[in-house]
Amino acid sequence: MNRHYGFPFMKNWRKAEAGYTITFQAVYYTVMLFVFFALIYDFGGLGYTFSVTSNVARLAAQDAAKDVDTSTFVTDQQIRLSPDALTRAQAYVDGMTNGQMTITSLTINHLDTRDVIALEAYTTVNLPVLHSLFGMPPITLWISAYAEPAYGISQEGQ
Repeated sequence: MNRHYGFPFMKNWRKAEAGYTITFQAVYYTVMLFVFFALIYDFGGLGYTFSVTSNVARLAAQDAAKDVDTSTFVTDQQIRLSPDALTRAQAYVDGMTNGQMTITSLTINHLDTRDVIALEAYTTVNLPVLHSLFGMPPITLWISAYAEPAYGISQEGQ
């Protein structure tokens, strides 16, 4: 007895369905593997860039704390940055990040108990794989760093 009621192609239909399912799963898992690779690669790079730039920002803020205008400090006992402190801090940052980080402000925050050098900066991080897959634009990271000027230092190494 013919179970397929006169449709001879039905014998091979189940074989074709099994091949279709395996092909679909293989394509699906390959795409998912590539998407997870993109997430790990791009966001890993983003995390690495944030780690490096935040450390560079802290170093630049600490370096700017050395650029206190000594004449204002000696005469008025006030903390003021030297006029070229922002330029020097940007040059310092450029040397360590190859120009990938831009300082937007370098100020002194006068708190109740102490004065703090505050540095604000940003950097743009490209996401190469996610950009090629989904057209994701670069991400801008905003970085803040703080440092305290050392009072009473009169010579290097003190």
